[in-house]
Amino acid sequence: MSREVCYTCHRAKVACLCARIEKHANPVNIIVLQHPDEVKNSKGSAIIAELGLKQYQAWVGEDFRQVKALNELIENASEEMLVLFPAKQAVDLKRNMSEKAKYLIIIDASWRKARKIWETNKQLHKLKCVKLVTDRSSNYRIRKVPQQGYLSTIESIVEGLRVLDKSPGAYQPLLDLFYEMIDFQISKMGHEVYVKNYKKE
Repeated sequence: MSREVCYTCHRAKVACLCARIEKHANPVNIIVLQHPDEVKNSKGSAIIAELGLKQYQAWVGEDFRQVKALNELIENASEEMLVLFPAKQAVDLKRNMSEKAKYLIIIDASWRKARKIWETNKQLHKLKCVKLVTDRSSNYRIRKVPQQGYLSTIESIVEGLRVLDKSPGAYQPLLDLFYEMIDFQISKMGHEVYVKNYKKE
């Protein structure tokens, strides 16, 4: 018999997040460009931002060059937009944050697919590109990251908003839920499977 699944957060009903998230007011609007593979991925973290932030927009795909609403927004509000992506030209958000920033664009995908989305969508290259320079390790223990300092989508969103809002402790309930989600996933796969596939020595 198939398990019951929540059609909002795409998780098993026993792991459903929806009733456990309160909406947070975020002055900077989050825009997520999400790869289709992430939409129903039980390991995905963007859903926490979608459920937990009042100012949130998302488009799903790989090539957004023909998405009229998104590109009109970019055209009309380019001076107020930042793209959070570790491209060569990216500057440290903490040292170069803009008081005018009203939108923060995040790419939600595996690292390989995120780079493809970045390279395909040249309209993003016209915007100011920023990165998070941190020695903090991601708690995304059920997905591999390419190097130290790379964070999950929800961790990146929270860290970016904290910098832009100048509020270091904000949005912590979203991270707490993310950590709980990770623990649940590990418990379901079993300790041996987790150690074999994800645990670092």
